[in-house]
Amino acid sequence: MTERPCTPAELQAVVLSRELQDGELGAAGASAAIPMAAMMLARLTHAPDLQIAGEMFVNPRPKQLWNSMLDDRALGACEAAETFLELFGHSHRGLDFFFHNGMQVDAYGNINLHHIGGTIDKPKMRGPGAANISYAATSRRFYICTGNHSSRTLVPRVDFITSPGYLDGPDSFRAAGLTGGPRLCVTPLAVMDFHPDTLRMRLKSVHPWSSPEEVAANTGFDLLTENDTATTALPSDRELSLLRETVDPKGLLREA
Repeated sequence: MTERPCTPAELQAVVLSRELQDGELGAAGASAAIPMAAMMLARLTHAPDLQIAGEMFVNPRPKQLWNSMLDDRALGACEAAETFLELFGHSHRGLDFFFHNGMQVDAYGNINLHHIGGTIDKPKMRGPGAANISYAATSRRFYICTGNHSSRTLVPRVDFITSPGYLDGPDSFRAAGLTGGPRLCVTPLAVMDFHPDTLRMRLKSVHPWSSPEEVAANTGFDLLTENDTATTALPSDRELSLLRETVDPKGLLREA
């Protein structure tokens, strides 16, 4: 096991921050410390005009990370507060990017937040659902960020589609009239993207403390792989310094 110079959550935030472009408009859900860290870090490094339409606020500048973005303390200094009506209006008009998590994620990036096992009326496990799934369909792209990497989370097929990824592949995705779709799935072990032809999840890079074998053993379906799997680039000294000293001075991601 390679010594970890940063925590998995910190690396996830850095990987996602590198994806965001200056001037884009994006958002994350309520329980979204890693995505919020990614957006804040992107603003401090390469995207100073990144616009955040978050949960009930616009362009917040919190002094630290909080577990829930619905916590008033997470607002910091923000440009505006908004109602759910305005929040859902963002989703219907569309964003450049959004972040999702799920109880289950399958090989085509479909996300389940509703129930596992049984039926929707009598599930074995009931999830929180989602207040609004439009973000997955109207955003130019979205990112999946999970707190664990296991065969219970990454499953062959979700029990219920809360937020659609690429459904069953290119034909069904086009037939449904969907655009955008998931760009990356970032976990504590690896980064996955989606093959441009099949839209099926494939292994893009493995974090320095993991291996392709560990990733495969903890994934509930066969990941597409290339001949040589890259190693996820660690945070630069500047990225890690900004993350720890400015974005997350209380160390929320260091505890994850």
